[in-house]
Amino acid sequence: MKTMAVFGGSGGLGTELIPLLKKKYKVIAPKSREVDITILSQVRIFFNTNDIDIVLNLTGKKHEVYLGEVEISDLHPIMDLFSVNLMGNINILSACLPKMAEKEYGRVIAISSIFAELNTPRNGIYSASKAFLDRLMGVANRENIKHGITCNTIQLGYWGVGMCDQIAEPYRSIAKEKIGLKRWGHGTELYNTIRYIIENEYVCGTNLRIDGGL
Repeated sequence: MKTMAVFGGSGGLGTELIPLLKKKYKVIAPKSREVDITILSQVRIFFNTNDIDIVLNLTGKKHEVYLGEVEISDLHPIMDLFSVNLMGNINILSACLPKMAEKEYGRVIAISSIFAELNTPRNGIYSASKAFLDRLMGVANRENIKHGITCNTIQLGYWGVGMCDQIAEPYRSIAKEKIGLKRWGHGTELYNTIRYIIENEYVCGTNLRIDGGL
């Protein structure tokens, strides 16, 4: 049984996913107070003390603001977003890749967003962070596929849990109406996508979009 580390597992997505993942994998899901992914030393200690085959990073921060209206009060949440969405993923990669290379096996999957490819007002900073993540994982894959390590992102559409909870009405109804299937994504659909990536080595360096037909 492969061992999977899940970061951000205490959020809405994690509560749906982890029970499903545990049927197939040995899951280690440290809470943020146990392993802060924005602190490289903590991330390295985690990977040095646990033999991890698969990494799933569900963490993410979002902050909405028009770029021409950024105020001093926005700077802290923006930097928090950068710390989690950018540095968190860099820290995870730098800590897990050497150990995976030794075993000549590894799977790294990070949750991105459809916003990485959309020019959506008020979401420029968040969207840019997810576009950064997509390219980061693509390069990580290029550098490490020779060691049997695949790195991919899942560009998530609108889900019934997680960041979608932050969308206020009536915008939730408007968002759902834009989806071809006219419904939110289900946890089992994300689980099946994660398993597909893990079990298919030829899926590597991709930004796999699952959005219900947006």
